[in-house]
Amino acid sequence: MARTRSLLSLTLLLALSCCMYMPNSLIGTVAAQTNISTDQAALLALKAHITSDPQNILTTNWSTSNSNICNWVGVTCGVGHLRVTALNLSYMGLTGSIPPQLGNLSFLVQLEFRNNSFHGTLPSELSRLRRLKLIRFSFNNFIGTIPSWFGSLSELQTFDLYGNQFSGFIPNAIFNLSALQVLDLRNNELSGSIPREVEKLKMLEEILLGHNNFTGSIPREIGNLTMLKVIYLDYNMFEEIPNLIGSKDLVEKLYVQVNDLKGPVPLEVFNMSSLKILALTINHLTGSIPDDFCQHLPSIQILSLARNKLDGPLPSKFWQCKELLQFSLDYNNFGGSIPKSIGNSTQLAEITISYNNLTGTIPDEIGHLKNLQSLGLHVNNLHGPIPSTIFNMSKIIAISLTGNQLSGSLPANIGIGVPDLQKFFVADNQLSGPFPNFMSNGSKLARLDMSTNSFYGFIPTKLCLLKTLEYLSLSKNNLAINTSTPELNILSCFANLTNLWGFLLSENPLNITLPVSFGNLSTSLEYLDISNCNLRGNIPSDIGNMSKLTSLDLGYNELSGSIPTSVGRLGNLQGLYLNDNKLQGYIPYELDNLAELLLGGNQLSGSVPSCLGNLVATLRTLSLASNLLSSTIPPSLWQLTYILHLNLSTNSLSGPLSESIGKLTVATDMDLSNNQLSGALPNSIGGLQDLVSLSLKDNNLDGHIPSSFGNMLSLEFLDLSKNNLSGVIPKSLETLLHLKYLNLSINILQGEIPTGGPFKNFSAQSFTSNAALCGAPRLHVQPCTNSTEKPNSKKARKSIVKYIVPGILSAMLLGTFIALLIVRMIRNNVEVATDTILLPDL
Repeated sequence: MARTRSLLSLTLLLALSCCMYMPNSLIGTVAAQTNISTDQAALLALKAHITSDPQNILTTNWSTSNSNICNWVGVTCGVGHLRVTALNLSYMGLTGSIPPQLGNLSFLVQLEFRNNSFHGTLPSELSRLRRLKLIRFSFNNFIGTIPSWFGSLSELQTFDLYGNQFSGFIPNAIFNLSALQVLDLRNNELSGSIPREVEKLKMLEEILLGHNNFTGSIPREIGNLTMLKVIYLDYNMFEEIPNLIGSKDLVEKLYVQVNDLKGPVPLEVFNMSSLKILALTINHLTGSIPDDFCQHLPSIQILSLARNKLDGPLPSKFWQCKELLQFSLDYNNFGGSIPKSIGNSTQLAEITISYNNLTGTIPDEIGHLKNLQSLGLHVNNLHGPIPSTIFNMSKIIAISLTGNQLSGSLPANIGIGVPDLQKFFVADNQLSGPFPNFMSNGSKLARLDMSTNSFYGFIPTKLCLLKTLEYLSLSKNNLAINTSTPELNILSCFANLTNLWGFLLSENPLNITLPVSFGNLSTSLEYLDISNCNLRGNIPSDIGNMSKLTSLDLGYNELSGSIPTSVGRLGNLQGLYLNDNKLQGYIPYELDNLAELLLGGNQLSGSVPSCLGNLVATLRTLSLASNLLSSTIPPSLWQLTYILHLNLSTNSLSGPLSESIGKLTVATDMDLSNNQLSGALPNSIGGLQDLVSLSLKDNNLDGHIPSSFGNMLSLEFLDLSKNNLSGVIPKSLETLLHLKYLNLSINILQGEIPTGGPFKNFSAQSFTSNAALCGAPRLHVQPCTNSTEKPNSKKARKSIVKYIVPGILSAMLLGTFIALLIVRMIRNNVEVATDTILLPDL
């Protein structure tokens, strides 16, 4: 035993001696190898928790065969100790959860999992990562409350949980992170107000807390964050702007958009000398902008106060803001004129003051803004001509002056002075003159809207050379198309515009026959409106080539022939408007996905296609009125449970109305008038509680008006005239408090006209030609008496028992007595006569 102990001691001494004389580098390598194994195990545990790796990045790269983890994708190691210092798996589309083993990466400084689909809660073992300076978990699906152990990561400088599903309150422990510079908790489901402990974040440079459920006021202590530079509080429910006392001279960006801010903007906000961006869009702010705000905001670059309730005149000295680039006051109540001094703000790149109450003219000085790229003054009360100087701003990209009272004409060659122009909107004004030339070398015009003006002359075919054109609206003008040669017909050359998705020419006196090549109009078209343009001829069968078309409007023209079956190839079509033409033939069966189908005012014949019932998921409006349709209404039509507007009037439809009509529960208006419908009114029609207008006039309907009509509480218009309806007017109609129009004339109704509810507002015209009706003298009907009371009433039955029955019995008894008396008299007369004959001669 002693010998064994001696051998063990000797072995231990030898081992210790070896270690004493082993080089330090070799010892470090052994230790590092052990720690690398720990890191490797942690990473492989993470890989095991990945359930989806669509790009096969970790699947192929993170493996034991590739033993050097420092070469793994997304992994960064320290140079000396070879431990994992950064792990970045952002934008890989990964799905999975975070394992607790990740807390063993004890040298980790940066951890980024942005834009993946990690889910679940965060394991508490991550609290061991005491060296962490940056965490970015934005745009994942993490849930639960924000763990308070984050407060123990004392080195943390950037903390980003943007775009997850964290709920509850921000833990107070977060505000112990004295080194924190960026806090981004936007787009979660957090609630409450910002804790007062936010003042502890002395190093904070950015606080980003938008898209949560924070309410109330922002704590005043936020002003103690003396290093704060960026504040992002968008998409909450704050009612007050924070008082940034301590940091007001350092804050560069203040975002409090889409909140519940009320009252005027505090003057302190207009006194923040370092402020570059002030964005308070979409709130309830009132008051005006100080005229001298630029003197106190010398660094302001972006001022966005759009969509509030601000008023007063525009500040006349905002040209003093030498750094101002963007100035947005849309959707407010600013009035007065645009100050001429605006021309001094030569650095301005964007001005949008649309949807206000501006008056006066557009000053010529606005053309001095040589750096201006976007000008938005639409929907105001501006008048006068558009200054020609605007068309010399060489950097301008977008001009929007729609919805004013501007007059005069446009320069003949607009494109020359504004070569970068992409959007030009002057619709809904009083402009006139010939159509201008937008062509320039390398023209970039993409969207042009000149609708609702008085432009005249031919639409130039040079428009077909604008390869970048995407949207063109020239509706409601006096424009024409040159048809002298086919190549001058703009409806033919538009096939060259491969980017065009919207083409609107409605209400122009085009007076042309649709060219055969019309169907070859740009295959990129989505919206095509050439309604009310005096178009003639047939609809080309090649119209089915416009495969992207979602809306086709050729209504109110003189088109003839049949509807081509090729419309069935328009698989994306949602709105088809061919109403008020001279089309003939049958309604095509090849119709899919339509939301609106208007074919009224033609000469279409045949039956209502039963296949329309297949559009149950999409169809909202169906009008086949004023055609020559016959047969019955197909049962499938009553399956359109989401339809809102149904008009089959003025045809020759026959047969009864189905009880299934009650399935159209969301319908708001229905017109089946001027047909040959017969039978009784379905009781189920009373279940259409959203129905506002119902017309069944001029049919052959009979029977009673169902009392269930009183359930149509939204009804405002009801016309049942010119039918064979009988019985009484149900008193249940008195509950229709919204009913403004009622026509029950030319029927065979009887009894007393109700007096309650809306009936006190109806005149005699509602009840004419119903001889058996009775009521008030103002309705020009007979007064109601006992003899004219409703036979089914209790009072009437009592009268019958009390008076009529005894009278009838008395009459019967009297008649019987008289009859017996007559019989007796006849007998006596016979006997006397007999006796007279038998007497002998005297």
